[in-house]
Amino acid sequence: MRLLIARCSVDYVGRLSAHLPEATRLIMVKADGCVAIHADGGAYKPLNWMNAPNTMVDHGDHWLVTNPKGEALTITLHEVLSDSDHPFGDDPGLRKDGVEAHLQELLAASPEAIEPGLRLVRREYPTAIGPIDLVCRDDANPVVAVEV
Repeated sequence: MRLLIARCSVDYVGRLSAHLPEATRLIMVKADGCVAIHADGGAYKPLNWMNAPNTMVDHGDHWLVTNPKGEALTITLHEVLSDSDHPFGDDPGLRKDGVEAHLQELLAASPEAIEPGLRLVRREYPTAIGPIDLVCRDDANPVVAVEV
């Protein structure tokens, strides 16, 4: 993980055009190629980012990040305040425990606690935007998706 704190401006060209004026920001470059630009206040999400796979070229005073879709992120570095590299090693992954996992198990065992007549069809059903915790049907037979 490379962490760069810099006064920078950022320009994105792709599905739309966006500009971040010059300010002090945190630029994160992950080992997989993902690049994220963060501000100190406001949201937990980055102000702008490019998901991997990317190609990043360092031109000294600016970085050009491009992806196979033809999108481009230009990060112009006006002043570098800190530049550090930190190897993270292998990630052991996320293990769910506690309230959410326990609640999901209880609801899967007794879906009628949500609605009388509700019955479990499947747990952890994959969709294009992520898994649904519980897929159920009610007495009228329509599908009911439950996200814990």
